[in-house]
Amino acid sequence: MRDKRNKLQIYFDVFSAILIEKQDNEEISKTRLQHKSNTSYDKLLKYLDEMTAKGLIKMENNIDTTESGTKFHRDYSNVNILINQITERLS
Repeated sequence: MRDKRNKLQIYFDVFSAILIEKQDNEEISKTRLQHKSNTSYDKLLKYLDEMTAKGLIKMENNIDTTESGTKFHRDYSNVNILINQITERLS
């Protein structure tokens, strides 16, 4: 069973899905983001609105990342790496 994700983890997962979709497709499908970020469609729409309000993404003609969102993704990745390293040392 998977642990319940917090909001930051979900933002990270949605942002990661956007980055993957940007590499592979010209247009980003919300349905594909839903599957890649493992969340329900209605919750995804809520998170996309929140992420837009926080300046992590832009949703004009298409979903796109912002500099602030890219920094969030990089920082969150670094925190995860650090947590994993500490966990390994304590195991």
